[in-house]
Amino acid sequence: MGRLIYLDNLRSFALLLGIVFHSAIVYAAEIQYAIQTKERSEMLSYFCYWIHSFRMPMFYMISGFFSAMVVEKKGTGFYLEGRLRRVLIPTIFGLLFLAPIQYFLMEKTKIPNISLMDFLTHFFTKEKFQHSHIWFLVDLFCFSILYLLLHKWIDKIIHWKVWKDFRFRFLILFLFCFLFVLGSHTQFGKGESYFGIFKLTFLYQFSFFTAGVISYFWKEIFFQRFSSPYKVTAIFLWALVFSLLLMDFEINDPLWIYFSYANPWYRTFHIFLWVTSPYLWTLFFVNAFIRFGNEEGKVGSYIIEASLPIYLVHHPISLAYAFFVKDLPFPLWEKFLFHNLVVLCLSFFLYHYFIQKFKPLRFLFGLKLH
Repeated sequence: MGRLIYLDNLRSFALLLGIVFHSAIVYAAEIQYAIQTKERSEMLSYFCYWIHSFRMPMFYMISGFFSAMVVEKKGTGFYLEGRLRRVLIPTIFGLLFLAPIQYFLMEKTKIPNISLMDFLTHFFTKEKFQHSHIWFLVDLFCFSILYLLLHKWIDKIIHWKVWKDFRFRFLILFLFCFLFVLGSHTQFGKGESYFGIFKLTFLYQFSFFTAGVISYFWKEIFFQRFSSPYKVTAIFLWALVFSLLLMDFEINDPLWIYFSYANPWYRTFHIFLWVTSPYLWTLFFVNAFIRFGNEEGKVGSYIIEASLPIYLVHHPISLAYAFFVKDLPFPLWEKFLFHNLVVLCLSFFLYHYFIQKFKPLRFLFGLKLH
């Protein structure tokens, strides 16, 4: 198997889509966020729920796929070295220097005169410390270590002869995720955390990472092109229906309410939607990128390398912009569009003229050292 350009591009798309998501959520109704305007849009709320319904599970599924590929082709030592350099180093850097910016700005909205030093002395404690947008790298590194510990067992299960001629592997993979997430939710609520790691979200995303690992060996499940455009259209329509249903359940049945306090059938269907939506959207986007995002070029290679650093720096920029413009008397849509323009331009500027050019910054952001 050669380089899968469409999956590299899709992984970058999942990361960079977070830039629009984090700007939209500032102006979205029905959603609570660190900094928000008083005037908000229902349309942007739907937009945010749509992105949130598939983006990170799809990212982790692709990461699991590539993890299995690297371990099989290069070995566990090569994989671990890559995880330490490309995931752990940016995680530590992000937690120390990027994540605190969100919570400092949140404190500034409550206590305008608070100094940065006063904030930092309280932030780096067990009770106050949180991960901000770096949570996804924390989880990814943990998933990578868990995979190294469990990969031999996973391989034995995947290659069990019972599955060799089994026609409904997709159903098995879906049921694995659904039952794993449902069982996890009977034990944890969505807001329950341990050292900044939200337990239910961690297990939910780990199920998709594991599904990605399995998909590497069962390639006909996700990462192939459908011959009929009608199938792709049908998947798109079903994905849209399930994501709209999920939004309604997310609003009316929040998962921070424990399973034991909810209607068990209603909550079970909520979990079903929570798992189904990313499955369908991943199928759709994989096919879209096989058709339209499978060519390697200078721009594509640039975006693939730039996506992680740009994602890491965009969030503090986005929140800082929101902090200063949230009360300005401009129309909401003008604020939103200009918000995206400013964040994209500044993020790409920092990457192009600083991060990619200086070796210390390349190291801190997990890039290869030339």
